[in-house]
Amino acid sequence: MQPAEPRTVAIVLIAMVVVLTAVRLGAAFFIPLLLSLFLNYALSPTVHRLERWHVPRPLGSAIVIAIVIAVMGAAVYRVATDAVDILEQLPRGVQKLRLALTRDGNHGPSPLEHVKEAATEFEKLANETTAPKANAPAAPARGAAPPAPAPAAAPAIDVRSLVLVGTSSMAVFVGQVGTALLLTFFLLNAGDLFRRKLMQTLGPSLTRRKTALRILQDVDSMNQHYFAVVLFINILVGIATGLSLWMIGLERPLVWGIAATVLHTIPYLGSAVVAVAAALSAYTQFSDISSTLLAATLPIAISIVLGMGVQTWLMGRAARMNSPTVFIALLFWGMLWGAWGLLLAVPVMVVIKTICDHVPRLKAFSELLGPLEKHRVVE
Repeated sequence: MQPAEPRTVAIVLIAMVVVLTAVRLGAAFFIPLLLSLFLNYALSPTVHRLERWHVPRPLGSAIVIAIVIAVMGAAVYRVATDAVDILEQLPRGVQKLRLALTRDGNHGPSPLEHVKEAATEFEKLANETTAPKANAPAAPARGAAPPAPAPAAAPAIDVRSLVLVGTSSMAVFVGQVGTALLLTFFLLNAGDLFRRKLMQTLGPSLTRRKTALRILQDVDSMNQHYFAVVLFINILVGIATGLSLWMIGLERPLVWGIAATVLHTIPYLGSAVVAVAAALSAYTQFSDISSTLLAATLPIAISIVLGMGVQTWLMGRAARMNSPTVFIALLFWGMLWGAWGLLLAVPVMVVIKTICDHVPRLKAFSELLGPLEKHRVVE
């Protein structure tokens, strides 16, 4: 195999930079588009079932979208009050934890206080050695006006700016979700029209059409299988998390169960967020380190057993990826699109891997993304 020419490598790198820049700058367009495509994959089996029951496709699509909106609204309405109470408790939990770390049981100085005192002494020493006496402010001359007082320091936190930023972020989030749901309705209503149009644009080549059709069918089936497994596992994780935290006496287990169901869609980080929040809430409620550690351990343990064990078994070998690839994908798409990138990272990689499986030139990338298996080395 001949090595690539430097000019070809440079052109490929420049193209990659341009594409990534366009993806980053066009987040407002690509995020609703990808979200609607994946919602279409997840909801199309239900629309097909309704169509087989002699329900017109536009009506079936509208019913499915209405059910999704109703479920989302009911979940938000049910947990809104409890979630606000939990968010109000989290700062108190952080404050109690900080006070516990800054004093010990004998009411003596803690290690953190020793470190702070040493840092203060070093700062005094640096000021004494670097600030000469000549730089001291001279006394005002006789008859001269006294120096003007130093201006007051600006407040460290602008509450109004924070409220405006939070409100604008929520408005952008609602707008993206609404756009994605509207586009999902159009995709569900179109059915196989997009696939037929794509076949027409590929020209008269039968081989090219067969390859494209096979890729579309596999992407469709893999994503439907993926979203079905994710939905089933997320519900199990939410039920198990809520029950386990209820058994240890933590308040509002329903909120924790719903939070675990939603956030488990984001691999690794979602369970970590639930664990940290549950630990702070448990410390606020119990003021006990053992209960706090237990509340933090249970969501992580449930996520490992159900997410990495049962989910991997259910997914089988279809569209599986190794853990380093998933983690790198989370970092990459999270860097590009933030929280939406973390949510869409795995579905995007499933599509990429499915395409690589059917393109001969991309077989090497398919092997790189695939599960890690032990192969016997042939000498």
